[in-house]
Amino acid sequence: MRFPHLFSPFRLKSLEIRNRIFSTGHDTYLPEAGLVSDALIAYQRARAKGGAGLIVIQVVGVHETSRYTEALLMGTSDDCIAPFRRLTDAIHAEGAKVFIQLFHPGRELLGRPDGVVQPAFAPSHAPSERFKTIPREMATGLIGEIIEGYGDAARRMAEAGADGVEIVASHGYLPAQFLNPHVNLRTDVYGGSEENRLRFTREAIAAVRRQVPDGFIVGMRMSGDEHDEAGLTEDDSVRVARALAPDLDYLNVIAGTSATASGAVHIVPSMANSNAYVAPFA
Repeated sequence: MRFPHLFSPFRLKSLEIRNRIFSTGHDTYLPEAGLVSDALIAYQRARAKGGAGLIVIQVVGVHETSRYTEALLMGTSDDCIAPFRRLTDAIHAEGAKVFIQLFHPGRELLGRPDGVVQPAFAPSHAPSERFKTIPREMATGLIGEIIEGYGDAARRMAEAGADGVEIVASHGYLPAQFLNPHVNLRTDVYGGSEENRLRFTREAIAAVRRQVPDGFIVGMRMSGDEHDEAGLTEDDSVRVARALAPDLDYLNVIAGTSATASGAVHIVPSMANSNAYVAPFA
């Protein structure tokens, strides 16, 4: 067999995944009014039926300030649990496991078809070069709300039957903004030293752990290198990974940032990139 390990089972804590094939989290524009739709269920069921061992569902907003597009799934109300249950049941029926991404974009807002953009909130006023967004600096009270939002959303995903969640700290989104000293200009406990800049993500992970059952998988997606002059470097990301790994069950390492054109091309790499070009980050 050309790929002797590809079809072998994989165990993550007590969770056994039937093979090493997984569908990574990606936007589909299939949600309706912030909820799982029949189209999204059919789309993900097909991937599970095709043999993928693990399906990672696209980003789910953890706070009302997370709405970076009209097509964002939201996890801010218990009303989302039943639709998500239909999705997880469909995937499980085909033999696959399912994780769901937890998300806040911070300053990275894409806007709406009518051109209206809601206020963006970030660690500091540092603008997004790509989307021309100048965010409002988060008050500590809002930071606390969003941190608890991660926990609340994780609890809802667990109640909906998910096998785990993946905190999105990649691509220059909110956790990465707190980590980046070029974006996080705060002088309080969430800014300044690297340990302070890690605080937001640490507290979000802890909030998730408090609200999910034992054995529930908690992972994180991060960029190994943002490929941007003002972005997180590989050395930065290695330190972050080492600091946070003890609190996580896995790391999903990719590349790029949404904040600039030079970083955004790595979000969906072109065919000009070599195969498995992010593998060295492992």
